[in-house]
Amino acid sequence: MFKRYFILRIFILLCILWGGIFSVSIYGLFSREELRADVRVRVGKPVWVVPSPALPQNLGLAPANNNLSIEMHEGRLFLAWRNAPFHFASPEAKIYVISSPDMGKTWEFEHVVHTGSDLREPYLISFAGRLILTCFEGGTNPLAFEPKRMLRTIRTSFQSWTQLETWGEEGEVPWAYQTRGDRLYLTTYHGNHYALEPGNVELRFYFSEDGIHFQPVGGESAVVYRGGVSEAGFAFDAQGNLWAVTRNEDGDNTGFGSHVVYAPANNLSAWEFPSKSCPYKYDSPRMFAHGDEIYLIARRDPCAPFDLGYTCLPFSFQKIINLVSYSLRPKRTALYKIDKRERKVVWICDLPGASDTAFASIIRTGPSSFLVANYTSPLSYKNVPWIFGQISPAGTRIYFVELQFIR
Repeated sequence: MFKRYFILRIFILLCILWGGIFSVSIYGLFSREELRADVRVRVGKPVWVVPSPALPQNLGLAPANNNLSIEMHEGRLFLAWRNAPFHFASPEAKIYVISSPDMGKTWEFEHVVHTGSDLREPYLISFAGRLILTCFEGGTNPLAFEPKRMLRTIRTSFQSWTQLETWGEEGEVPWAYQTRGDRLYLTTYHGNHYALEPGNVELRFYFSEDGIHFQPVGGESAVVYRGGVSEAGFAFDAQGNLWAVTRNEDGDNTGFGSHVVYAPANNLSAWEFPSKSCPYKYDSPRMFAHGDEIYLIARRDPCAPFDLGYTCLPFSFQKIINLVSYSLRPKRTALYKIDKRERKVVWICDLPGASDTAFASIIRTGPSSFLVANYTSPLSYKNVPWIFGQISPAGTRIYFVELQFIR
C-alpha cells in the first residue's frame, strides 16, 4: 500500500515538473487569444501612486500593494488597496483607504481595516448617496484559500467610517459591482475554490436598491452557474443587455479557462454559457462599457493558454498541471474588447504590467476617457514568472493610467 501511494506521489510530482518546464520552454510559440481588435485607444504614461511622495505620511507600508479599487464620491477620488508583506494570505494584511480632492495630486488618509486575518477584494462603490467599502476576510495560511466572511463599512464623513459589519453568507466572496438605473448589481462566488475535484462553485448574481440589502436577480435563487467559475466581471451594453467574462480556473464539464456570457435585458438572470470554455483564462476580470461596446481589463498570459489540453489525464492531474504551469509563466495586464457577435474576447493592447500584475479598477472621467488603477511588479520584471513576482521582496506597486478612446 505504501509503495503504491509513493509511486502515485512521484508520478504527480513528475507531471507537475514536466508541465511547468514544458510550458515555460514554449514561450512565444502560441498565438494570442484572438487577432488584435481594430480599436483606437491612447494609453497614457503610468503615474505611480503607491508608494509615492504624495501619500499621507507614516502609513508604514509593507512591500505588497495589490487588490485595489478607485471611486469618485462627493467630488473626491478615493483609493482602497490591500497592503501586506507578500501576495499570499497574511495576518498582517490591511486595507488602506485614502482620498484626494485633486484627482490624485495630493492624498489624505481616510481609513484602515485590519482584523488579524487576510483581507482581499476591496471594492469602493458610490451608490444611493453612500460610499461603501466591501471586502472579504480570509485565513492566515499563505498556502490556503480560506474565505470566512464578507465585510462592509460606510463612510459617514471625512475620516469617519462605520464599524465593520458582516454581511452575506459565510464563505461567500464578493467580486464585481455595476450600476444601471436605480439598481446596483453584484456578482459573488461560494464553494470549493481550488479543490482538486471538478469545480463545485456557485456563481451568484444579486441586485440592490440601497446598496445595503441584496436579493437574487432571478427572484428565487441567486445562482447563475455551478461549476469551476469564481470571478465574473460584467457590464451592460446600451440596450441593457448583460455581458460577462468568467474565470473558470477550477474546471468543469466545459473544460478550463473562461466563458463569454450573455443575458438579455428583459431577463438578466438568464445567463447564457457556452458549452465549451475558451482555454485562455482572464484573471481579475473588470469590465466597462463605452458607447455600445464592452471592454475587459484582465491578466494576460503571453505564452500559452491556461488549459494545456491534457484531457487523457485524470481531472485532478489536469488541474495541477494547468495551475503550476500557469504560475511558472510571466504575466501582463491587457485591455480587451468583447466581440458580441462571436462572443469572444479580443486583445487590443497591453497596459503597464509585469509578473505579479492585474487587478484593475476603472472609472469614467469624460465622454471617451477612463482612469484605470492597477498594480504590478517592477516593470523590469517583464519575463519574470508570475509566482516569483508574488514572493519577490521587491513587492508590487500601484499606478494610474488614462485611456482615451479616439474616434
